[in-house]
Amino acid sequence: MSLPSGIIFVTRLEGFSPVERTRFNRKFLGYTDRSQNGKYSYSRSGFMSDIPHVHLSNSIFIILEKDLDRVKDFCETFGVDLFVRKVILTASDLEVLR
Repeated sequence: MSLPSGIIFVTRLEGFSPVERTRFNRKFLGYTDRSQNGKYSYSRSGFMSDIPHVHLSNSIFIILEKDLDRVKDFCETFGVDLFVRKVILTASDLEVLR
């Protein structure tokens, strides 16, 4: 039996201004929008909202191999560097990614 594999990737925003980092992160991950001094909040979805993933840390994610091209294309439009490696998925990773 072969073990399922996935992709771990790291986004690198070195050289980006704080405004550019925030802009990318909001489009990539989404954010919570608040109005009326926090009385109302709205969840704004991002690119990764449509892709099953495990968010390990600030810029570290695990996804399925089939989704890698979409992530690469999105990051290329913003000039974001990606570091990509293939990994063997655990049972808990598979539950989240399915």
